[in-house]
Amino acid sequence: MSMPDERIFDAQLVDLVPRPRASSAVLSSMRTTAVTGHRLDEQVMVSVVVPTRNEAANIEALLRRLDAALADLPSEIIFVDDSDDATPEIINALRGSVRIRVRIHHRPAPYRVGGLGGAVTEGIRLCRADYAVIIDGDLQHPPEVIPELFAAAGAGDVDVVIGSRYANGGSAPGLANSGRRLVSSGANLLSRILFPLRLRGVSDVMSGFFLVRIAALDLDQLRPDGYKILLELLVRAGRLRVVEVGYVFGERHAGTSNASASEGVRFMRLLLSLRLPRAARFVLVGVSGILPNVFGTALLHHAGMHYLPAAVIATQVAILWNFAGCDLFVWERGKQSVIRRYVSFALLNNVDLVVRLPLLGIFVDRWHTSIGVATLATLAIVVSVRYVLVDRIVYSEHRRTARSFFRGPRRSAAGTAGEA
Repeated sequence: MSMPDERIFDAQLVDLVPRPRASSAVLSSMRTTAVTGHRLDEQVMVSVVVPTRNEAANIEALLRRLDAALADLPSEIIFVDDSDDATPEIINALRGSVRIRVRIHHRPAPYRVGGLGGAVTEGIRLCRADYAVIIDGDLQHPPEVIPELFAAAGAGDVDVVIGSRYANGGSAPGLANSGRRLVSSGANLLSRILFPLRLRGVSDVMSGFFLVRIAALDLDQLRPDGYKILLELLVRAGRLRVVEVGYVFGERHAGTSNASASEGVRFMRLLLSLRLPRAARFVLVGVSGILPNVFGTALLHHAGMHYLPAAVIATQVAILWNFAGCDLFVWERGKQSVIRRYVSFALLNNVDLVVRLPLLGIFVDRWHTSIGVATLATLAIVVSVRYVLVDRIVYSEHRRTARSFFRGPRRSAAGTAGEA
């Protein structure tokens, strides 16, 4: 099945999946009187990319504040929307009531590759301006600071201007509890430890509020996964000239946060993928799986079981362990269910028993090697073959899909999508 070209959908509001419609009372309460905006042929200085997911209750306040903050700065707003609620309908109803140019790019459920980071990447491809500002749709990032970010970029040779909660003048009252503050500061610290040179002088690696000079980026190099796209930009894009502007991270205007435990796992996977190649992560997971395999085999054999069936049982425990590690930290999960991925993974990993068990017999019976050493030796022999099989069979489909999305058409000076 061929996939639609998602990059044409911001020319008009397009519904490709059923979503709840905004009620007539909600839409009728909105001011939709058209006012004069920037001319279509006017140069756009800044493109504001707003990734949204179920932010219907925040759109009107966000648009009003963006319109006021950018009154003196020729700009456009690009909403990259992954919502299942009425968010895109509300944007469409309101965009005629603001002076600023508003465009909508909706990604239907099957094509939301890369989460929020993927949405930001696609949004940057659609920008007409030389500078893109990334801002969340919940108003925790104040739109009034955008002119400061742009001014900082124009004051010197700068590629990225980060809105920082931890720089001079910044604070984070919107981190509502000590747990969120601990996670934020801990993730910042861990990122700077792993990338001391690339992140030198960056106080807020986890910021989702920043300006970037688009020409400084190679978007084809990005592999966004989750909601922390700034970290990937700073690490993958080479030497970027960075400055920070302090700002007050406010409380969410309405609705609930999209942050979750799964996003935390995606961040850890992103961090590991930036630091280590996939094969190295696979080896690390496999090394950790040696423990249940070796000790399980030895324990069952010590309990009176023959070493061959003991090895088979211990291998099943190790396979479950390795699957959890690979699924969380090595490969990006595709459309297959976790059960189907596990079944494929387990079958492929059990194939190596056909090789391992005869080898185990040779090590133990012929060469009189201990059970533990024999298990280690046979695992080392099959690990490389196992990596190739799992990489090519279990996770290859999602990797091809991600490449087709993120290696899209290059941005032209006139932009890549129709005007809305």
